[in-house]
Amino acid sequence: MTLIDRYGRPVKGLRISVTPACDLKCFFCHGEGLGSRSDTLMSPEEIEHVVRIAMELGVDSVKLTGGEPMMRPDILEIVLRLGRLGLRDLSMTTNGFRFAEMARDLRRFGLKRVNISLHSTRPESYAKIAGLNPADAGRRHARVVEAVKAAVEAGFNPVKLNAVMARGVNDNELDDLLRFAEDLGSPGEIVIQLIELVGCGLASGSPMTQYYLPLSDLERDVTQRAVVRIVRSLHYRSRYLLPSGVWVEFVKPTGNYLFCMNDTRLRITHDGKFKPCLMRSDNEVEFLSTLRSGASDEELKKSFLKAVELREPYWKPPKS
Repeated sequence: MTLIDRYGRPVKGLRISVTPACDLKCFFCHGEGLGSRSDTLMSPEEIEHVVRIAMELGVDSVKLTGGEPMMRPDILEIVLRLGRLGLRDLSMTTNGFRFAEMARDLRRFGLKRVNISLHSTRPESYAKIAGLNPADAGRRHARVVEAVKAAVEAGFNPVKLNAVMARGVNDNELDDLLRFAEDLGSPGEIVIQLIELVGCGLASGSPMTQYYLPLSDLERDVTQRAVVRIVRSLHYRSRYLLPSGVWVEFVKPTGNYLFCMNDTRLRITHDGKFKPCLMRSDNEVEFLSTLRSGASDEELKKSFLKAVELREPYWKPPKS
């Protein structure tokens, strides 16, 4: 069974925010599209419950996000509970906080893939992006590098390095990122994921025009070097294999109807709402109070189905 929304898009994955807390203050952070932060958090049992419901409706993959998911003191329990459900894929996006010390346990408990935010190979640029005191930049940057190496050693495959590209900050670091990835010598896939700035949620009031960088020039450069190009079904993203064995993937949502029309994931907020679209907050479906009131699984499924019904591409194909 696979749910199909009214635009013909299957719903096969969940992107679950487990906390809004983060130890960094990246200037472009959109906070998973939320304009404010509630203190309410789903418990590990509640996260497991809603994922089990979603699996009965055809969902087979989950990505854990934040904030910073490693800020949850019970993150290992969350991964353990989800890891035993039989998901096809269980992954996490992290800035590297606490990751190195827990990498092997996370892998053993069922986490299969990891995205680590490495927006710059240069501590000074990293500090600017992450809102750090420059005096602390070297130490924090070293922890991210340590997290990447720990992910490779623990056997995560692929390991993705997320880099949000910002004009005048890290837009000249592609070669540095590629050299870093090559030097890892990983037996599995290493993917440099170049991400376009998105202004929504907590970042909606930021001066994004100052830093917004179209990725077309970078993609043109990568295209000329690549030996293989594939297009993923998720978001119609392009991936390029370089002669070194490193992959480069482009995430370009802004104004891109192909991205929206090929979105197969539903978001869940940390405080228990189904969020049909990153860019909107006016069509969320709250379910946590229903769950905590002792509602049946059938009632929870109705909330999930309502969220699927409300799914709508933020950017749509031009009318003919």
